[in-house]
Amino acid sequence: MRTTVFLLALLLTATLLRATAAPAAASVNPLPIPTPHLITARDSHLAFMGRVAFGTADEARMAYPGITVRFVYRGPAPTLRLSAFSETCYVNLSCNNWEPVKIHLKSGENSILLPSGPAPASGWLVEIVRRTEAWQGVIAFDGLTLPPGCELLAPPAWPKRKLLCIGDSITCGECIDGLPPGDSTSLTPASANASRAYGMLLGRALNSQVHLVSYGGRGVVRTWDAKRDSNNAPQFFPLSLPDDPTVRWDHTSYTPDAIIICLGQNDFSAGLLEETEYTEAYARFVDQIRTVHPRAAFVFASSPMQGNEPGSEDRAKRDRLVRCLENVAARLRTTSKTKVAVVALHHQPGTVLNAHPSAFQHEQIAQEILPVLKSLTGW
Repeated sequence: MRTTVFLLALLLTATLLRATAAPAAASVNPLPIPTPHLITARDSHLAFMGRVAFGTADEARMAYPGITVRFVYRGPAPTLRLSAFSETCYVNLSCNNWEPVKIHLKSGENSILLPSGPAPASGWLVEIVRRTEAWQGVIAFDGLTLPPGCELLAPPAWPKRKLLCIGDSITCGECIDGLPPGDSTSLTPASANASRAYGMLLGRALNSQVHLVSYGGRGVVRTWDAKRDSNNAPQFFPLSLPDDPTVRWDHTSYTPDAIIICLGQNDFSAGLLEETEYTEAYARFVDQIRTVHPRAAFVFASSPMQGNEPGSEDRAKRDRLVRCLENVAARLRTTSKTKVAVVALHHQPGTVLNAHPSAFQHEQIAQEILPVLKSLTGW
């Protein structure tokens, strides 16, 4: 089923009349198109941030949240070509850094028109960001259809700094747009929004690229429902597509300066794990990461979903998790030159409808981690 989406029509009427600062382009390298022309996701005028896997038709398959596609065009509007492999795939689409539009992709092929008309000399800067998690369906960026007269320009370069955030649904931005008092969309995939998750906020604050390598419901040892034989962080970390063990990620293609690990909520969801067992498992996972990224600094963050009420089960989980993180950090400081810090995050209780932190609470999480990152990296 091929669906033409005209979601931007009203927005574009306004934006074409607005004055705008030209996006900072690295250079102008026009690709003039004399006739309608299809280009694939491998075209050099398309830039990606995040783990993508190219398929047999040169499409870019995207599963992790926060993956960003960027390009610049001038003249008649190209058409975006995206395929969704479920009914629960959402992306943000923005133009020249204006407020993004949320787009619900239909299962199958989708065509999305972009703005035509007067543009800054450096063109329209378009960004598409995957909002949703891997388990909510893979999205394929199939490329663009360029009409006669359309020019593709060189996109702005990504920042040189690089962050990697490894985590669960918290890092994904699950239910982040859900707010009380009782909006039912708070419990649907539409409320997921990786763009507002703490990792992406840190990237903007530090002028850094960000890769979110995160999967809802997973941990270091076990899932939220205590499954140890599932696809937990040590298993999905090496993958471009977390549910496809045949598609391995090339770690040399992205070397992070700093790595934030925010795991443990799901490990302790079904009850307390033995402290030595979890410490050793966490240490092994950190060693696995350090094998491919030996120079990265580390932040070990506790779960902001664990409460802090004295005597409560949540407090017992929180205290044990933080002790495990401190034990691993102390070992690293003793045995290597790795820069490492532990951030015991404050409790962020979500909303009355869902316990995942809201967008405002992700801002507080980012503010807790930000000075620690600056101290470790010197940024």
